[in-house]
Amino acid sequence: MYPRLFEIGGIPVYGYGLMLAVGFIVASSLLSAELKRKQLNVDVTDSFVYFTKGLFVALVVSFLATFGFQRGLDTLLQFAFGSTLHTIVTLAVVAAGFFLFRKQAKGSFDLANAVTLLALTFGVVGSKTLYVLEHLTEFSQRPFDTAFSPGGLTFYGGFLLATLAIYLTTRKAGVPFLAVADAASPGLIIGYGIARIGCHLAGDGDYGFPTTLPWGTDYSRGTFPPSEAFKPFPEITSQFPNGIVPDTTPCHPTPVYELILCALIFWFLWSRRSKATADGKLFMMYLLFAGLERFVIEFFRINPRIALGLSEAQLIAVLLVAVGALGWYRLSKARDSETA
Repeated sequence: MYPRLFEIGGIPVYGYGLMLAVGFIVASSLLSAELKRKQLNVDVTDSFVYFTKGLFVALVVSFLATFGFQRGLDTLLQFAFGSTLHTIVTLAVVAAGFFLFRKQAKGSFDLANAVTLLALTFGVVGSKTLYVLEHLTEFSQRPFDTAFSPGGLTFYGGFLLATLAIYLTTRKAGVPFLAVADAASPGLIIGYGIARIGCHLAGDGDYGFPTTLPWGTDYSRGTFPPSEAFKPFPEITSQFPNGIVPDTTPCHPTPVYELILCALIFWFLWSRRSKATADGKLFMMYLLFAGLERFVIEFFRINPRIALGLSEAQLIAVLLVAVGALGWYRLSKARDSETA
């Protein structure tokens, strides 16, 4: 595993962050191409800035409130400029605020760029929000570290909030959301698969249970090795001496499995993108297949089971499958009624 790949000017480049960025770039490029093909890549500056301003203010207030509660505002400047990375982030936030709240010029954001930025920013916020809700005790004791740590980026929290933000933006701009969702679906699934390789490189606990299969992977150099990751699973630890799973134990490389499955789903959606007979049908197929993919993978992963023997991700996946199947049925039925 290679959590930390290399350095540029003293700033470390991590495998997870790099692959997440690659996934976003690929997804954004495919979205832009699809919106241009569908002649939907219109200017949405006003609606984009409207929602982004609200998010910016909420983030700044949350940062100051949690930081002040845990560390005290008297140490804020020391924290903001205490390292090269913190200085870059601080200056970027100031520049973003200046850009957002100055008088906007028309034509600054087309739909593809707006959707990409909304997915990135609201995706991170949604991920952290779900993480905080899952760790309320930890949040009550260390609110800043819990809310603004680099970890805890759960996919479904980000997906749900980002989808809502994109829906509201397209609605305010007068662009059909389902047509945009169709355009985003192929890029979304392959971008997710690519980002999962970042989890593989980081060895951050997103891998699966021990296996004797020839492709079992050694995650001992990861950020969350097996000796720590399997502690909440007595059914696994009981199989090893002293109840400790050796870090060199081969495990299912579930992020690689997900990349393979996502590539297959991408191929199917991409081949169907010009054949869908109604706006939204491709997106419903995405929800259906993405939900099935995650539901199956979770049987190999080391996530706690919370109800009916299923993990939180599986319960959300079931909801996505149900929405996808119902949406496909209703859109198909509406289309049949129109052509009857």
